[in-house]
Amino acid sequence: MASMIVNLSMPTSKPETYWGLVLRQFRRNRLAMVAFFFVLALFLLAILAPFLADNKPIVLRGAYRGLYTQRYEEWKRGGHPEFMAVLLTAGPDAATDPERIESRLQTIEHQLEFLSSQLPASQSAELLGYLREYQAAEQIALSGNVSDIPDRYAALQTHADDISARFAPENVTLDRHYYWPVLDSLGLTDTFLLWFAALLIVFTAIRVFLSAHSLPTKKVLLVMLLGVPAVMAVLHRAAHPPVFDSLDYKGDILSGQIETDFALFPPVAYGINEDHLADKYIAPGARYWMGTDGNGRDLLTRMIWGARISLTVGFVAVAIYVLIGVFLGALAGYFRGWVDLIISRAIEIMECFPSFFLILAVLAFLQPSMWNIMIVIGITSWTVEARLVRGEFLRLADQEFVLAARGLGVSDYRTIFRHILPNGLAPVLVAASFGIASAILIESSLSFLGFGISIPIPSWGGILNEARESFRYWWITLFPGLAIFSTVTAYNLIGEGVRDAIDPRLKV
Repeated sequence: MASMIVNLSMPTSKPETYWGLVLRQFRRNRLAMVAFFFVLALFLLAILAPFLADNKPIVLRGAYRGLYTQRYEEWKRGGHPEFMAVLLTAGPDAATDPERIESRLQTIEHQLEFLSSQLPASQSAELLGYLREYQAAEQIALSGNVSDIPDRYAALQTHADDISARFAPENVTLDRHYYWPVLDSLGLTDTFLLWFAALLIVFTAIRVFLSAHSLPTKKVLLVMLLGVPAVMAVLHRAAHPPVFDSLDYKGDILSGQIETDFALFPPVAYGINEDHLADKYIAPGARYWMGTDGNGRDLLTRMIWGARISLTVGFVAVAIYVLIGVFLGALAGYFRGWVDLIISRAIEIMECFPSFFLILAVLAFLQPSMWNIMIVIGITSWTVEARLVRGEFLRLADQEFVLAARGLGVSDYRTIFRHILPNGLAPVLVAASFGIASAILIESSLSFLGFGISIPIPSWGGILNEARESFRYWWITLFPGLAIFSTVTAYNLIGEGVRDAIDPRLKV
């Protein structure tokens, strides 16, 4: 009896779901798991590209002496004299045409605010006090009070002499701050990719370390750790647009134009289009780990950034045509009749044309760009998914669980997307795995032929296209070709692993 009580009190394990069984089968395929981790490493490489290969420092503590001098000269020779000339000619009709005075004042505001940002706090406050004198002069000019303008003109001239004497570059010691050039240059796409990487890491940590906690607790943690930072990052980027930074940080630090205590550069401290014409066609070595191309650009940098383009094109293009194929295939297989007839004929018409040549024909009339390539691949490659989903719906439509749903009065929408589609997605996942490899290969081929991503944005196929005139420099051909081959092979191995895991004859 005691043993019976003990047995009854023991917790019962949850039954394994179908997709849990598929995941377990996939993990048993060592080759597919190696390919999966290879692709995962490529994704991390692409997402972290700004922090791995760039000519801007990740963090910098210092002061921009060269920019301070430039802004000071702009104020002294342009901003102040132009504002004074407009102020001197202001009359009673100034209020009817304020743009001229306001534009001159905005120029001075940008100049003096930057100068103040480089100064210690006490000097910064004094310089901004002079800026308020310019703003007061603008209000007088806009009010049309001509009698007060000469006095204000003389006062501003005196203030300008004070600024020249006290805040000239040779007379000030700049205050040193922390700057984050790489972060300041990130756009919304980069912010989203970084957030997505953080999402995967945190979600995996929650699954591993908090598996015993209840699901509501996990949801709260997910919202707090992922949702709130994501919203804050998007709001910050919307309020502070990415900075177009063209400074030569390495050269400015060496020449003293940037005074710095320290600067942390990425491991590969070269820009995407940073060219050194004296270093054309240098073989791989200690300075350039993968060598340089015909313009003296570091090939490793362009390979890292090219991974982002190639992987993005593969995933987005597949997502587009999977959505199209699933939707049309579900309609054809569920409603049948004239709906199936029309969609099936559309599939046959699309398959009459070789997809690659169809893509070439469409792109011949469009501007080469990453988005155009993804959209064109997506709208020309949906037929395989549509046929697979149609076949699955024809097979599952007469199953007992579907007939029961119909008998209970469940709507067609819920029957399609809640009952039939989840049970017919397995072949689609296999086809999508192979499709990503195919999309990457198509993008590389298009870029090689000159129809792909336009220069100077790097992609693996584009680098191969540049290598057509320099085949004797083996590294320009070898590294992008090896990257394309390895990535396509890895996706094919993942596709085979998914196919084997779904195969019911291999279930153990």
